Amino acid sequence: MLRVVLALSVLALTSGIASAGIDETYIRPAGLPSWSDVYKSVFGSNEFGKSYAVVIGVGDYDVYQKLDAPASDAERMRDFLRDDAGFDYIVTLTDERASRSRIETLMEKTLPKLVAANDRFLLYFSGHGETRQLAGGSKRGYLILKPAGKEDWDEMLDMPRVMQWSENVGQSRHSLFILDACFSGLAAVQAKGTVRDQTISRLSQPAHQLVTAGVEDEQSFASQGESLFTKAFIEAARGTRRPAPDGVASLSEIMLDVGRSIDEYRSATGMKRRMSPRQYLLSVRNNAGEFFFLQKDRLEKRGSKAPNSPRQGEEPTPKGGDGQAGLPDRKLPGGDSARIPNRVTLDRDTALFDPATGKPLLWFSRASLDYEFFDGPGFNPRTGEKLLPFGSEEAKKFDKQSAERADAIRKEKELLEKSRAERDARDAAAKEALAKKQEEERKSREVEAARASEAGQRCDELAANPNDKNKAGPGVSFAVLKSQASEAVKTCELAVKQATNEPRFKYQLARALQFSDRTRAFTLFQELVSRRYPAAYDNLGWMHLTDKNNPAQAVSLFRSGVQAGDVDSMVSLAEMIDRGQATSANPSETKMELCRRASELGHIGAAQCYQAEVAKLEQAEKDRVQKLEQQKVMMEVIGTVLQTVTKR
Repeated sequence: MLRVVLALSVLALTSGIASAGIDETYIRPAGLPSWSDVYKSVFGSNEFGKSYAVVIGVGDYDVYQKLDAPASDAERMRDFLRDDAGFDYIVTLTDERASRSRIETLMEKTLPKLVAANDRFLLYFSGHGETRQLAGGSKRGYLILKPAGKEDWDEMLDMPRVMQWSENVGQSRHSLFILDACFSGLAAVQAKGTVRDQTISRLSQPAHQLVTAGVEDEQSFASQGESLFTKAFIEAARGTRRPAPDGVASLSEIMLDVGRSIDEYRSATGMKRRMSPRQYLLSVRNNAGEFFFLQKDRLEKRGSKAPNSPRQGEEPTPKGGDGQAGLPDRKLPGGDSARIPNRVTLDRDTALFDPATGKPLLWFSRASLDYEFFDGPGFNPRTGEKLLPFGSEEAKKFDKQSAERADAIRKEKELLEKSRAERDARDAAAKEALAKKQEEERKSREVEAARASEAGQRCDELAANPNDKNKAGPGVSFAVLKSQASEAVKTCELAVKQATNEPRFKYQLARALQFSDRTRAFTLFQELVSRRYPAAYDNLGWMHLTDKNNPAQAVSLFRSGVQAGDVDSMVSLAEMIDRGQATSANPSETKMELCRRASELGHIGAAQCYQAEVAKLEQAEKDRVQKLEQQKVMMEVIGTVLQTVTKR
């Protein structure tokens, strides 16, 4: 079922800028406390290992209605898991980068090898869901990815596959699949109970669960670019509105809070449509526990109950004379106590200094001019860097650097625009030169073809490589050659005998022999390479790769072919670099540069490769400009706040 967007709020500076999505992997730096560290500190035992997550958000659909919330939902969920929930390993995929092949590789190869017996695993998906009516009246649910069309089931993620993924990580102690989508046809058992035995001992037992935002014929809503379900889930897990009394939020408690939050929204806005979040068991066996989150602020302020103590209806026994059982302070180098502070997002109303004393109210860390602000001392939960107070001297320094940075941003934008104009002009000139060169080559080929023998002409017609600069005639693709390889071998054998000094016929014979006698073809290509016949480098390189399983020799041959001016070798080397089987030796060996050269020399497919790389570069430039503009906006915001500060 599709998602309805109630309201949309987009910054003007980002309008019109498309995003290809993100594919990023976060690994918690050594020394930063993880979820299992917090658990051990509070409850005195080490029941859990690492926490892994895959976070997916798809909204930039090709066919289905585009959604504004999923990509930002995924980033908010990532930030919550990283900064609040203490996850150790998070892969975040959005829009185009959330491809079926990438997700399947993670869930079928990568994560099953990483996740161990006492680890926790979480999968989050935000986007469209769909229900398919099967023969016999049964239903099947699907999660829709960016390229999928209506009823294009092969481009979607079906729920049987998702259930198989839950088995792939079933060795974990806890697993949770959060699907912010509405559909039916889910092959799982609905959890019937409400909040019951909530002791830590019970919660920490194995648990494999799944939740959805709603069911078929319902709609998952978004307001101001943020999913109501995801927002309510994060707030409930974090304890923003209704903190858990003991700082431990079980999934049952979270889902009850999510339902209340959605009902409150419906009541406040008069929304008529329903949304019914559901909770399921991924397995009826080995499922006595429950996924839960630790609310660090609550644990720090109120203390936590001892292991296995009741979580409802009974107060814990205080630890120590002050009755507090909170997290023990960690020590930074130099003996300073540290807590995990909360990140602060600056706006024009943010108070930087106490109006009475002038003392700073914010702490910061920075890399170059990129500041991160927090609500108290401690260390940056992302980098482990010790936080410093944002005092008046730092504010003055920042004010000066802001002006310098604004000028640098302006200059960088001018350079980007100049670079783009130069590239467009270069491409136009190259296109004109290519057209002229192709016309000259066509006339030359016509003259040469007129002089060729009948067998030679027929060999050219049957087996010439379209990208061989020594060819006569238009040439044929590898697929067409396969259908006429037998005739091509016979004809080219005769042409070689009639013109023993013409290497073109021997190359075309070797090209045709690849379908019937690869050993002889290999020998002929070796001979042609020794005679420096340009097109032969590419064929011999691929035979080394496919027949000999020797990628290093293949790359060496492709490089020699590039030096000889062979366009096929240029495209093949670009492909090897893109695969990660070769490393660029110099700036002229990037995928974009190789495809550009091959395109200018007339390679049929290289133009598309080059255009795709240019599109990626332009998108990266757009993203860079967007980031620069956002930095500029932040500087202007802080500059407004600092106008009075710097005059103190």
